[in-house]
Amino acid sequence: MGSSSPDRYLPNGLVIGAGSETGLKVDVDTPAYGFRDITGEIVTRGVGATDPAWTQIGSGPFYAYSFAINDVCWIVFHIPHDYKKGTPVFIHTHWLPDGTDTAIVKWKYDYTYARGHNQQAFDATGQSVNSEQAPPGVAYQHMVTETASISIPHMEPDGILYVKMTRLTNGAVDNADEILVLTLDVHYQSTNMATKNRSPDFYG
Repeated sequence: MGSSSPDRYLPNGLVIGAGSETGLKVDVDTPAYGFRDITGEIVTRGVGATDPAWTQIGSGPFYAYSFAINDVCWIVFHIPHDYKKGTPVFIHTHWLPDGTDTAIVKWKYDYTYARGHNQQAFDATGQSVNSEQAPPGVAYQHMVTETASISIPHMEPDGILYVKMTRLTNGAVDNADEILVLTLDVHYQSTNMATKNRSPDFYG
């Protein structure tokens, strides 16, 4: 590295600048910040007509939530300290059908976000985005259905992205299989680094 670089090799490791534009990229030819996952735990009410049923997968020892049309759940995502500030995120559902129906399965994500540390209030109305995908006609196929990119102003570490997921009708003939959801995740671009500080300014 040149003498103008803020990075330094020391006997006990590499010291890298603390700014929000600093990080480790992947791919020598076209460097870019790589992706990581935030995995969320599905929360259900446990009662009510739109609560997914806890359902056995085939005849084995495994169970998952089976989503009928209009069933809902909630997921809380905590934004980690290696999130690349200013980049979009992508919500995606990991699910599987229990049969061979190839009709489209459609999801709606209502979401709201707020920075932590007494900086921002949640918008109780929120915004929404959809995603949909047709399974290939193979029972128990692992499907990952992802939204287009979602740009959220002022997203930073320690913020909370709160999501309500609903299975929607596809507007035609809906998939008649049990649609079993394993988890809901968020893809985000990572600096592959921690932040210098625990609270804002995280990078100062």
